[in-house]
Amino acid sequence: MHAPEPPTPPMLSKAQALDQWMAADPWRPRVIPFFVWILAMFFGGFLTDLEPHLQPFWYTLQCVATVWLLWRVRKLVPEMNLRFHWTVVPSAVLLVVAWVWLGAVIGDLDVRPFGHGSSTGTHPIQKLGDTHPAWMWASMVLRLIGMALIVPVFEEVFIRSAMLRGLHRWRPTKTGLIQFACDLPSLGDWAANTAAGKKALAQPPAFTKQLVETPLYKITVFSVCASTAVFAISHVPRDWAGCVACGVVWCLMVWWTNRPSLPEAKRAGLGPVIWSHGLVNALLWGYTLYQGDWRFL
Repeated sequence: MHAPEPPTPPMLSKAQALDQWMAADPWRPRVIPFFVWILAMFFGGFLTDLEPHLQPFWYTLQCVATVWLLWRVRKLVPEMNLRFHWTVVPSAVLLVVAWVWLGAVIGDLDVRPFGHGSSTGTHPIQKLGDTHPAWMWASMVLRLIGMALIVPVFEEVFIRSAMLRGLHRWRPTKTGLIQFACDLPSLGDWAANTAAGKKALAQPPAFTKQLVETPLYKITVFSVCASTAVFAISHVPRDWAGCVACGVVWCLMVWWTNRPSLPEAKRAGLGPVIWSHGLVNALLWGYTLYQGDWRFL
């Protein structure tokens, strides 16, 4: 008599398969929304350079895709929340002043990566003003929604959670970089056969170990510098000084609002820096509208 065959597991939907894939690695839910946004911005920069009227449609798609991802990973990223703290308003006002002033002092180096304006120096939304003013205003409203409500969430999860903790100390970070090099095509074979590569591969994944073992409140000089450097790279050179100011202040806010002396129930996660980041971006949007300085979009 044959034993009954085990029941066939139900087929997973694509969304459920994505959920399982995200849950399998602590980096994925904290990194993927950021890179989806960056890739969409990169391709959108080329697209809207050629066809400016597509700006509101592409940006809407970019926002919807990112929000959908953030919603799906919300249970995997417990530090992602919207808790308010009294430091939000003063930090945001201080940082907007610093961002604008430092940008004016340094000047525009006219380098525009990842869709930050067009290669001609005219922002895609600005181009719509002469031909399609209604679409220009639609694009401006969408940009405010993206800058103030969406970007702060995925960027803080990536920078002030994943990077700040995953790049906690220099020595394990160096090990992680060697492990990463060993996984690269072509270079990986050579790196894996070096003494440093063999030593690094004998250890557990260094970036993941730091991310998992480092509490949100625990920061170091190295982690603040490393995470802020990553934050700056995703902005134009003119904004790097402002990124440094924001990076330092927001890392300190993460520490202060989650410090061990606070009761567990009062630790705020990423909520305060998400609020501060969103308010900074909203004020920069308002400054753009008031001054006509499109470089802040």
